[in-house]
Amino acid sequence: MRTLNSVSEFRTEAANAVFTKQQAISATLQLLTKEWNDPGNTPEEKSVLENAIQRAEFRYIDATKSETDRMLDAIGVARFTTQDIVNAIQAIVFDAE
Repeated sequence: MRTLNSVSEFRTEAANAVFTKQQAISATLQLLTKEWNDPGNTPEEKSVLENAIQRAEFRYIDATKSETDRMLDAIGVARFTTQDIVNAIQAIVFDAE
């Protein structure tokens, strides 16, 4: 798989950002979709990215299911870093390949 340019740009532009769970999910899906829409994709890359979008689940960003986790989500605490999102995208794409 080629370098994901949108993800690289996101890593730089949002280097110190922190996201809520909903924002992290949205950013992940938007970045995968942006990569999928890249006109430079080969048919194989487009297929992998389409598979990645279909496989995207929140467990790639946060697998915690504790009472504290639910409380933090309920009050909208921003606790997911840019690197958490980048790592999740890399794992999703790897699993999609």
